[in-house]
Amino acid sequence: MSRFPFIAAGLAILALGVVVPLVAVVQGQRHLRAVKNELGSTHEQVVKLEKVIADLKTELDEANKARTQLQGNLSEANTKAEQLSKDLNTAQSQLKEKEAHEQELTDELEKTKKDKYAQLAAEREANQKQFETITNEATKKLSESEKRVSDLTKQLESVSAQVENAANQAKDAEAKRAEIQSALDEANKEIERLKSEQQQTVPPVSVSPAPGEISAPQ
Repeated sequence: MSRFPFIAAGLAILALGVVVPLVAVVQGQRHLRAVKNELGSTHEQVVKLEKVIADLKTELDEANKARTQLQGNLSEANTKAEQLSKDLNTAQSQLKEKEAHEQELTDELEKTKKDKYAQLAAEREANQKQFETITNEATKKLSESEKRVSDLTKQLESVSAQVENAANQAKDAEAKRAEIQSALDEANKEIERLKSEQQQTVPPVSVSPAPGEISAPQ
């Protein structure tokens, strides 16, 4: 039996044993280069990430400062809000007191108005009654005065008529007296004429007036 197949098989196995490791080595080197490349890329990414992390830390610090400032502002705002709330409560209390006081004043004013209106109404009613009483009395007195005036007017008319009648009678009496006086004057003249004639014819004789003869005024 020939040994060649066994040698060929052995060489084949030997070659396979050599080739496989070589292939593995080549693949390993390729993988190593790929890993190195990846490591280089990863290093760059790590650097970038470190820079990003540093930037984020800076932003975080600034955010913390801003948060601290905001917390301070918030605390101050809360303090102001509490003070404003207290002031608001105080103002509301004062407003309620003021409204209550105004309500009391309004009630008192309404009561005063009602009392004043009632007093004015009573005074007006009393004045109206007094006015009616005075008016009635004045009307009564006016009626009495008118009646008295009417009576006095009638009396005056009667007296005027009497005076006019007396005046007419006085005029008539004066006329009669004038006639009598004129007659007396004529009689005296006649007596004087007769005395003068008698004195011329006879000695003077004392003649006494006849009884009942009235001497005429000179």
